[in-house]
Order: sequence, then C-alpha cells, then structure tokens
Amino acid sequence: MKIARRVLFYGQVQGVNFRRNVAGLATKNGITGWIKNLEDGSVEAHMEGDQEKVQITIQMCCTELFPARVEKYHSYEDAVEDLRDFSVIR
Repeated sequence: MKIARRVLFYGQVQGVNFRRNVAGLATKNGITGWIKNLEDGSVEAHMEGDQEKVQITIQMCCTELFPARVEKYHSYEDAVEDLRDFSVIR
C-alpha cells in the first residue's frame, strides 16, 4: 500500500547538496515525491511509496548524506499525489 509523508528537515541542510542527494536516494529506494528549500533554512520533502521504504529513506536522509547534518526532523502523514518521479523544486 502506498503512503505519503511530509518531512521537514532542520540543521545544515542548505548549501550542501542535500536536496540533490535526497532525490538520488529516494529514486534508488523507489520513492516518488519532491523536495525544496524553505526560507527559514530548513528543507521540506514529500515522499510517497511503500511505508517501510519511505521510513528507511527518511532515516537515511538523517544519517548518510554527509556533509549535510540533520539536527532534527518532523514527519507527518500527507495525501498521496501519485507522482511518477522524485524532483528537486528550485
């Protein structure tokens, strides 16, 4: 069953290729959605896919995307948009 999560990442997540790296990781894990920078220095993402794969992808975003440093994140249920790929919004 496909689920969707909205995720807000906080920390050193802008200016370190975080969005591009998350997009690559999501695509590798079969996750669709999008990611964008926010004016307050955080990054917002929408991820869709298998529940376990979405959760694993979120965790990997927090631990495996050096030199980015995620200090905290908030994740909550979101509406499925049936997206075909994962895109970086500029």
